[in-house]
Amino acid sequence: MPETGPAPDADELELRLRLRECAATRTLADGIVVRIEGGLSNRAWRLDARGERWFVRLGHPQAARLGVDRCSECEVLRAAASAGLAPQVRACDPATSLLVTRFIEGATWSAADATTDVNIRRIADCLRRLHALPIPEGVHTVDYQRQARHLAASLSAMDAMGRTLHARAAAAFERIDAARLPATLCHNDLHHLNILDDGTRLWLVDWEYGGRGNPLFDIAGFLALHDFGSGPTAAFLDAYGWWPPADRRWLEDARWLFDYVQWLWYRSRFPSPAGDEAWYAERLSRRLLRCNN
Repeated sequence: MPETGPAPDADELELRLRLRECAATRTLADGIVVRIEGGLSNRAWRLDARGERWFVRLGHPQAARLGVDRCSECEVLRAAASAGLAPQVRACDPATSLLVTRFIEGATWSAADATTDVNIRRIADCLRRLHALPIPEGVHTVDYQRQARHLAASLSAMDAMGRTLHARAAAAFERIDAARLPATLCHNDLHHLNILDDGTRLWLVDWEYGGRGNPLFDIAGFLALHDFGSGPTAAFLDAYGWWPPADRRWLEDARWLFDYVQWLWYRSRFPSPAGDEAWYAERLSRRLLRCNN
């Protein structure tokens, strides 16, 4: 008797159904799929069909509750792909949360990769190009101040440290507002795991939180997530090239506020943190209190 592979699980059956329902992917529905592990909320596969390789994602059904706007994500991703910053989009269907993009044969960056001199220049170039793109219609606005207020309001109580940080945050947001920097298209989740390197170029992936926003926070997030000191920060900004040194003072406020919003998120999601969550929340607390604003 001929050998047969394992029966498809419920997730794979749903995937193939979604592929058949979408006109742009119907011919891919019987391809070979391999599950990609590691996603926290979405389900993803590599799909081989008709001599081509694709990345396929079924988004979390409660994406809106997590702050994800699928319609906006599609517009952001298409704009980034047209500029060569993101993989080619074959299908992006907000109604079914189906996303199909070209599979990139490349290596995911490590934290160490993000801090080399060459890669600092490469990622700075990517962000400069992204921030120069026209903002498509239908892209939602990512407002860090509104996020901070929402997260702070969700906390059951604010202790003395929280009140101190809240006051510092209000002053920092006021200074950044006074800068009146124009909004740009932003990624808003640019850590090393969302950067693929094919050896020739970088590809930015995972655009769920992309949108219209202040480019300061896009840059600040990358610098903060990778603990850039003064030297690497200066190298990044020189490669990015938009701001003269006199205007870079706002970046320190943005970095502090990025950490503050992360701290609020951990406090709201893990009221009694343990393990890695407790370690990271404590690390953020020390960093926030050490900085002067």
